[in-house]
This record gives sequence, structure tokens and C-alpha cells, in this order.
Amino acid sequence: MSTGRALPIRKTGRGIHVATPIRVIEEAVKTLTEIGLVGEGRPTGCVIDAGTGDGRIPAVLAAFDPSRAVYGIEANPALYAQAVTNLQTLDGRGLIDVTHLHLLEGDYCDVGTYETHEIALRQIGVIFNYPDGNERRLARFVAAHCERDTMLCLLTHNRTLELDELERLASHDVSDGAGPQWRLSVYSRTSAKPVPRTVSTPS
Repeated sequence: MSTGRALPIRKTGRGIHVATPIRVIEEAVKTLTEIGLVGEGRPTGCVIDAGTGDGRIPAVLAAFDPSRAVYGIEANPALYAQAVTNLQTLDGRGLIDVTHLHLLEGDYCDVGTYETHEIALRQIGVIFNYPDGNERRLARFVAAHCERDTMLCLLTHNRTLELDELERLASHDVSDGAGPQWRLSVYSRTSAKPVPRTVSTPS
């Protein structure tokens, strides 16, 4: 568990790494469970954590939805190595099941990253991302290569962020009960698959 309230920021060659508090990730995944994108009854397709950092989002997903294939993609070699160590440690302690969890070192906006690991872009259900300046590049990638109902989920403390490349289907406030509220926004190429468009304020 992360216990500090501060958000440590590490600059990388492609953007920044912000270690999202575990409690915020848990609340975000619970929200996605409530709207049917994660857990029992969710759509088919794997989950991509685009810019996985130290691997905490795949770890939480493995706990909530252990039967679903999850891929954490990280371009920074040091962060990738840290994520591998962290998930191996959690698996060794019996805290998560990594059977369907895979960490990849590469660019999450490069088709070659997916082809090398035999990941079908048309079978991606949900993509997670912390916006670090690459979110519009990622949105263009989703629009060009993924299915129309692939969901791009941005989890950020920047509550004013908007994308022009995809349609926003829903926004939800997410908080760990101690720090500032975060915003979980769900985007897609189309609104054909209904998702409640609400902003919830945790009690």
C-alpha cells in the first residue's frame, strides 16, 4: 500500500511517471466494475495499462478481475524492471495471481509492441492511462487501430482535461478520502455502448 499523500513525480524520456495512490486505483476499478467494464459480466477483451510505471494498476486489476488478461506496457527500462520486481514479489506472497498478467517493455502507441507479443488490437476492451502529455497521441492510436467500443480510461488529478479525438462517455470523481479528488473519464470512438454519464462525489 502507498501511505503518503504526496504524488512523487519522476521524469522519463517520454513523459512523467506519477505514482497514483493505491486507494485511488481501487476506487477507480470499483467504479469501472459498477458500470460493467471490469469484473463479472464485463465485455470481452483484454485490458492495457498504457504506461504502467511500477505496475500498481495491473496489480489491482489482477485482484479485482483475476481471470482477465491484463498487459502493463512501460517504455522506461528502470520503471519496467521495478514493475516486474513488484509483481513478482506480490505473486510470491500470494497477494495476487499473475497467471493472466503480463508486463511488456515498449511503446504503447507502437503497433509493433502489440504484434511482437501477439496482442490483437481489435480485441482490447479497456485501456488505462495517466495523462502525462501523451494522451492525445494515445487517443489517436485508439481511434486508428482499436474497435469502436474499446474504452480509453483516463485517471488524473487534472480535472479540466478533455480529448477532441474521442467521445467522452462518462466522468466520475474518485478519491482516497484524504487527498484531492481525481477524475476518471471514459472515452470511446462511439457512444453505441451505453455508459452512465455521471459525475459521482464520494461520501
